[in-house]
Amino acid sequence: MISVLICSANDLFLNQVRDDVRKTIGLPHEILYVDNSKEKRGICAVYNYLASKASFPYLCFVHEDIVFETRNWGVIIKDIFSRRTDVGVIGIAGSKYKAKRFSGWFSGIKEFDCANVTHQYAYGNESIHLNPNNQNKLEEVVCIDGVFICCRKSIWEKIKFNEKRLRGFHFYDIDFSLNAAAVSTVAVTYDIDVVHITKGGDFGNAWVETAIDFHSFYTKLPDEKLVDYSPEKEDQIARVWLDVLKKYQISWRNKMKWIRIQHLQSRPMLYYSILKFLFYKPFGLKAIHKLFRKVR
Repeated sequence: MISVLICSANDLFLNQVRDDVRKTIGLPHEILYVDNSKEKRGICAVYNYLASKASFPYLCFVHEDIVFETRNWGVIIKDIFSRRTDVGVIGIAGSKYKAKRFSGWFSGIKEFDCANVTHQYAYGNESIHLNPNNQNKLEEVVCIDGVFICCRKSIWEKIKFNEKRLRGFHFYDIDFSLNAAAVSTVAVTYDIDVVHITKGGDFGNAWVETAIDFHSFYTKLPDEKLVDYSPEKEDQIARVWLDVLKKYQISWRNKMKWIRIQHLQSRPMLYYSILKFLFYKPFGLKAIHKLFRKVR
């Protein structure tokens, strides 16, 4: 009924998630994977290859560093697809708005972002539950996070992952779900609880360079299928992502491209965020902030 597809880079995680899927999925399934630890093919190419080999009508692309806390989650996925024939893709995190401004899947705006996932860190767990309506069990979005992507195989056959343009490990999920949203409903479910065993997202140079490239070729943004566009929203999202990226090791060249290509320097309300983005990491401002808080 469901083909679970994994691009693997870690044997320990792979064995763990395979056992976990078998115990929790709750219906007939197959698990297909590629050991990508040595060859390091782009995730789009790996996912397209695995999907072409899949036997079942539903495909579930999952990261290997996750644990399912919900029993019979496969039954939940099957029931959604059976009940909602318009739904083509289901995730556990996504957003109702994908900005024209350079950004990942989330906007940082409460009424747009939807998620039900727990991140596991060395210092403890962080539960992220973002439900704009506080009651919907299934929320329509335009883009989703790649940690968990379930889709009808017929949808994948229509759009596939963009392996020609996205040859690394970033933005495959946003590109796929935006394209899926053009031909079907893309949704986030709150009925599946997942723990993501992670060190945190990698928003360094590789992510920034892919983000710049993606926003140059995907010209149909912003996706305003669900919400109205406004310059204020775009500036707010630009500010959110400048704040996210300030903590990462990013080259000056890429930082300047991020600002220049988007013309952020022409938006005075972003000046403070731009300064933090430029100087927070190289000047050790994070350490200064921590010291200041201790003194206080």
